[in-house]
Amino acid sequence: MVLTITWAGSGFTQVVGELGEMDRLEQQTEEAIAIGDPEGAALSIGKAALMARFLAQKEERQETRFLYQATETLFRGQEQGNRAIALFERAGGQPPASNGVCQYLSHAADKVNQSQNALESLADFTNEALKERQQRHIEKTQEWRSLLQGLHQDFSC
Repeated sequence: MVLTITWAGSGFTQVVGELGEMDRLEQQTEEAIAIGDPEGAALSIGKAALMARFLAQKEERQETRFLYQATETLFRGQEQGNRAIALFERAGGQPPASNGVCQYLSHAADKVNQSQNALESLADFTNEALKERQQRHIEKTQEWRSLLQGLHQDFSC
């Protein structure tokens, strides 16, 4: 019986650990953005997207799996947006931006919109933590939609 409890506890810890790692990477992304490191932000949020994909693949409950899939899509949009900023800065930071930068912004906007639609279509979760995560990511999609629209204009795409 002790082995069963240890094994079950280990599995629970691993899932909590993976979710915690995804959250840590998301926080690391915010910190990179705050210090003006879009390349670091893109790398961190790309890793967070991988964690979201991993969590979605392991999840048995359909609604929670869809939440993680929408989260992955949001993170991929953020990754593309940060890559666009980094590329724009590397190219001198003067508009008009290159086609590559504009394509990154376009892909980012598509991913963020797709994520927002998916997140808003999910039923309300009874689990408070999942409900809070869903709402936080909906707010993040709204922030990124505005940011990407502004960048599109600022970069003269």
